[in-house]
Amino acid sequence: MQLSRVTALITVPIAAALVLAGCGMLPGPEAKPKETASASASVTPSEKPKASGSADGEVTEPGAKVGIDEEIVYESQGTDDVTALISAKLTEVTPATPEQVSFLKSQFDGGELDGLNLTLIRLEMTKVSGDPVAFNSDATSFAPVDADGEKVQEVTLIGWDECGSESFTEEFDGGAPITQCYVAAAPSGGNAPAGLMYDGGFTEPNPYDSYDGEPILLIKD
Repeated sequence: MQLSRVTALITVPIAAALVLAGCGMLPGPEAKPKETASASASVTPSEKPKASGSADGEVTEPGAKVGIDEEIVYESQGTDDVTALISAKLTEVTPATPEQVSFLKSQFDGGELDGLNLTLIRLEMTKVSGDPVAFNSDATSFAPVDADGEKVQEVTLIGWDECGSESFTEEFDGGAPITQCYVAAAPSGGNAPAGLMYDGGFTEPNPYDSYDGEPILLIKD
């Protein structure tokens, strides 16, 4: 499925886009997603290895599939050769409320969200070990998927307090968790968003790449 990126012209501080997105750790106190448009990746979750990640720092193997509240661990690579181990778990996959749907639709002048069901997906991250990562972010190493591991449309809003992503903080370096939030869109009667894909971002080498490797799937049962 090929989807083009559509950017809405709206009043700051909210900025909105309808994308299929995935990228790695970015610098800056308000890390911005790397804007991309790509075909969805085909991933077959059957007969995938189980996750081997845990809070003790064992990195989750490529192709693993986990459920809600089950942790994965991955190596995050940032600027200036910064590396750290991060644990992440899917915590919530819920339909947007009528008020949230109304707000989201108001951010697009061309009716791009008409006929689409919107879902909010939340991911909790915790630093396990490694270099200081404050003011970096790799939220966009994750992308919404359906139950079969196929990417679905992501509605990106920068500056929306109810569902947004945040940079790593100094408290995060000290072990405090942070929550990233994603808005996914799917047509009525289509495959509903069910979780997230971790595709390795800018990790090199990247065995989790959604095209040449095996991403990790975090899917609500």
